[in-house]
Amino acid sequence: MNGHVDTDYPITFNAFKHHFRFLNERIIVWKKLDWNEVVKELKYIGNNLTDLYCGNLSVDSIIYECCQHFKKLNITDEHKLAEWLKPLEYRKIRLSDNSLWVVKQGSDQCHYIHVHPAKNSPHTIRVRATTLKTVIALKVKALKQDNIIDYNLKTVNSIRTGCLGLSPVKSLVKGKGIDRIRNLFNGTYHN
Repeated sequence: MNGHVDTDYPITFNAFKHHFRFLNERIIVWKKLDWNEVVKELKYIGNNLTDLYCGNLSVDSIIYECCQHFKKLNITDEHKLAEWLKPLEYRKIRLSDNSLWVVKQGSDQCHYIHVHPAKNSPHTIRVRATTLKTVIALKVKALKQDNIIDYNLKTVNSIRTGCLGLSPVKSLVKGKGIDRIRNLFNGTYHN
């Protein structure tokens, strides 16, 4: 497994890295798993900046809408996609909720269309992967401990260093970084 959604459609999409609702639902599963299993799946998020879709379209809806888009364009194989992507090797498409998605050539013959949210797209925020992993780990650990977590620098750094193998942070800034993504998962984020 590489984090990509398993589908019969020719779409490659990493929901671990790019879909907020998927992650929020996955946290419920992760709280029941051994921590080592959770860490394996968190690796699918990567270590770089990522664009996280926070809109109302489900993973299945995104994949379906992308497929319908390419069906209308008569893009039925990797060669037709490669021609359509020229000269930049990527393009953007708009889905029903007005979100923008980057389309690239996939590395798999069966899943030759790679999609991910576009930078600065509606319903999308840019986040550091390590920040996302930190907040997820806080949520998983909190859910394992009666849903209560003492959110402070000591706890955050304990999670980062002890559970994720990340370096500690110097501070928690209200509305920024870890606090901003924590608010997103708590339902109190305002853009």
